[in-house]
This record gives sequence, C-alpha cells and structure tokens, in this order.
Amino acid sequence: MKRAVAAFGLVLLLAGCGGVIPAATPPRPDSVDSRIAQASDQFGIALLQAVAAAQPDENLFLSPTSAQVVLSLTANGARGETQQEMLAALGYGELALAEVNEANQALRGLLADPDPKVQLSIANAVWYQKGMKVAPAFREVASQQYGAQVNETTFGDPKAAQAINRWVSDQTRGRIPQLLNETSPQEVMVLVNALYFKGEWEEPFTSDLTRQRPFHKLDGSEKPVAFMHRTASFGYVAEEGLVGVRLPYGEGDLSLYAFMPDRWEGFLEELTPERYQGWIAAVEQERIRLALPKVKLEAGAMLNLPLQALGMVQAFNSTQADLSGLFTTSDGVFISQVIQKTFLEINEKGTEAAAATAVRTNGGAAPAEPVEVVLDHPFLLAIRDDRTGVTLFMGAILEP
Repeated sequence: MKRAVAAFGLVLLLAGCGGVIPAATPPRPDSVDSRIAQASDQFGIALLQAVAAAQPDENLFLSPTSAQVVLSLTANGARGETQQEMLAALGYGELALAEVNEANQALRGLLADPDPKVQLSIANAVWYQKGMKVAPAFREVASQQYGAQVNETTFGDPKAAQAINRWVSDQTRGRIPQLLNETSPQEVMVLVNALYFKGEWEEPFTSDLTRQRPFHKLDGSEKPVAFMHRTASFGYVAEEGLVGVRLPYGEGDLSLYAFMPDRWEGFLEELTPERYQGWIAAVEQERIRLALPKVKLEAGAMLNLPLQALGMVQAFNSTQADLSGLFTTSDGVFISQVIQKTFLEINEKGTEAAAATAVRTNGGAAPAEPVEVVLDHPFLLAIRDDRTGVTLFMGAILEP
C-alpha cells in the first residue's frame, strides 16, 4: 500500500457554449451554519475511507467540500428516495435541501478573498445537451445560489470536452488542464465544481535548511525525501500513539493540519469525525523543531463505488434514479460517472491545491526545550478554514 493522500473538494460541470449569467459572488456573511462544517467532516472522512478501501495502493487526493457542493447542486434535480439518499450520504442529516442551498451560497461568499496571502476560489458550471430544456427551478437554483454557468452544448462533439476542460483549467489556474477525455452522445448533463487554494505560510521555511532525510514507508523500507526544517511556535497536540501540528497560512484563519500516528495500520479505518475534531480542539501553541516533507502530486479517482458505499445508490441506477428535476422532461436520467482529479504541492513558501470533479449524467504541557516533530511516517493531512470549521481538503500521506 503506497501513500494515500485524500483531500476533499469537487468540480461540477456541464458542457456547453452560451447560457445563463450566474449570480455574482454573494456578500460575505458573518458565519456559515455550523451543521455544514459537521457535515463536511462526516462526509469527508467517510469518503476518504471509502476511496482508500477501493484504491489502497494509489495516491489519493480529494476535496470533501468540492464533492459536497457539486453533489448538493445535483441533488436539486433529484426527487424522492434518490434525493434522500444523496443528502444522507453527503452527511447533511436532518438539514433540508433549502437549508443546504442557503449554506452553500453563504459559503461562496465567505471563501472569497479570505486573506491577502491566500487565494481561494470555488466555482460551478453546468452543461446540458442541445435540444433539451432545463427545468426552470433547477436553472434558478444553479445560477442564483451556486453561481453556476448553465450552458448548452452538443455532447459527443469534441468541442464539448474542450469547453469543459478549458473552464476547469481556468478555474484551477492550469493545475488541472484536462478533466474529461471526451463526452458521449448519451450524456444529457455534466455538472462541475472547481476548488482552488494557494496560501503562503504565516512564516515561510528557509530553503537553505531543506535537506534529505529518510521517510519510513509502510513496507518497512526507507525513501530519501526533501524535508523542510523550522524551529518556531506551532500549534501542537500529542496523545498516546499520535502527534499533530498546525501550520497557519497568511493571517492565520486557514491552516494545514498534519496528524501522524505511531502505527498506520487501522488508523484510517478507525478515524471518526469526533476524534478528528478532538485533535483540532486540543491543539495548543508549543515551541517545535519541525521537519515537514515537501510534497507534489497529481491524482485522480472514480467516485462511483465509494459514493454507493456511503448509501448513494439509486442515483447511479438507470431504472431507479429519479433525477426528474433536472429537465422539464427527463425520464431515465441517472448519474453515469463521478470523477475527480486533484493537485497538491507543499513547499517552503506555502501550499497549492486544486480539485475538479465532474458529475456526468446519462439519459434514459510545554517542555523547556523544543519538541521535535519529524513527519517521516504516514500522516493525515487537512487544509481547514478555521473561521467556519469547514475542512477544504483532507488526505493521507503514506509516501511523499
């Protein structure tokens, strides 16, 4: 089992040219419903576990926030049990869809320009098959509450995939240049959400102190990796069998968290939102002699089976799915594929991360001396907006 990196975020796309002008970025709210942050952790951890189980030997990098946003938008076109399954799998509990939509609209406003040293953007788009008529209610929610472009296209024409990929590349600053290889004439709608993050450390690492040291892999072997070093006051937590650190970006509202267990085997499987939230709550400032590996990776995942493992079953079934709210007439529409591609780079200056996911539908106590923290074993990684409690990305670094 090689390194598994999972961080969560999703990109919604529908291929097309021409369409509805989306709503402008909403005003910055004072806060976002705390239940959204709870849902983010519940869904994010469950999705990480499901994807890791399906792809145990591959690097993984996901964004729960991006996935929730695009699938939440899709849920506006679902009805009956199909919609109930989707909302439950996304961790929303008793939240009504209208509340979910309002919270996602507020989240868009809060994530915009959060810090002079942080670039953070989230965008949605929808493409639908030429000749079909999008349901007015769905079009309104997509454009007004999710700020989505709603465009017409001809699936199967190479220009459709080109338009989607161009949009994704623009939204992710070129980090995800191609999300789809091609589209199919059987497709009727593609929804995409793009999430992009680039943050400078509150205090950068000195590149002169970066040096090679061994990273201990799961099979017991060692791999030489470039580690960044810095002795300073960091957020720190330690309990039996685990150590964790918090590294803030910019003015400190967004942070990278890393939690490294003594023993990786069984760690992800036993992870719960309560344990994760408990570690974050227990973080306190401590003088640390930190060694953090540099990371750069690109990854991709097919999310069909992981999402079905979380209970989102009917939406993928061509005979059971009820997505009748997408079009004025849309018998037999179902989700054929949910795919995601991601990018992550951690270096001396800061962190850059991007995620794009397409939902494709077819029809039919302080010590005197610094504590040394060397993240040279597999560890859990998270990029979190500490203002809202929303975890934007989450991952498991098994091998840098």
